[in-house]
Amino acid sequence: MAKLDANTIVARRLEKKLIKSSAQIEKEIFELVQRLLREFDIKDGQFVPDNKARQILAKLNKELRKIVDTSQIEDEVRNFIDDFDLIDKNIKIQQEQLNGIQVSQKIFNTQRIWAVDNTLESLVNSQIDLKFINPAKQLLYSRIAFGGSVVDAERQLRDLIIGIDSRAGVKDQFGILTRWIGQVARDTINEYTGTVNAEIKAKYELNALRYVGGLLDDSRPQCMRWVNEYKGILKDSDLLSEIDWAYKNGSGMKPDTTPENFPQKRGGYNCIHDAIPFRIK
Repeated sequence: MAKLDANTIVARRLEKKLIKSSAQIEKEIFELVQRLLREFDIKDGQFVPDNKARQILAKLNKELRKIVDTSQIEDEVRNFIDDFDLIDKNIKIQQEQLNGIQVSQKIFNTQRIWAVDNTLESLVNSQIDLKFINPAKQLLYSRIAFGGSVVDAERQLRDLIIGIDSRAGVKDQFGILTRWIGQVARDTINEYTGTVNAEIKAKYELNALRYVGGLLDDSRPQCMRWVNEYKGILKDSDLLSEIDWAYKNGSGMKPDTTPENFPQKRGGYNCIHDAIPFRIK
């Protein structure tokens, strides 16, 4: 029988594949920043906050946006969503083996459209400014406004953009863009699988959920309860009271979690578990 948590393995692989696309963008952006740093007026190793500095900052904003807009992020997103075939296959196998159901492809196709639009909106449109471009700009703005050290500014921008600890000279963390892309990938996959499972549960009138996934040292109380005490099996008759228990005794639950949308919201924000619908007698 196929492992019920197979989609967790697939999800991690797809996430890693998508964030690879950020490495080249981060490199181009840091090279741009390095070039612009050499254009500022410098005195005693510090920025001179003059009119020329304001002009360069305006140029930085335009050039950062240009790099993002001309990158291959959009193509990578579409390839990322195309790879959801692997997720679909696992869900079909799960349902065939658990419930003897041949899941309609229409359910998956509808959610694919949402997944593409939502991911592109986050990575290409408004959110890229909020999560990536603005923090880089603000860091440089603040250093220039107070006549900060050019060397310190370059080090801090390197750490922010490409995640290199310049003191150690090695890459020991992710850059801000990579972290953001990874988060969007995880959120998209979780929302996609959760919504598909919710639709399957409703369409085929399934009356229970398999709560699948491991536990960590800091797992939330509700996840520990559902995996350990309930042995990963949540009946429809228990769902409403268990959601209420989680709000009162657990942590991190998403607002407005209901029995109907539980496969999507599960144990809360960034929950690592799947809620797989099945029929229990």
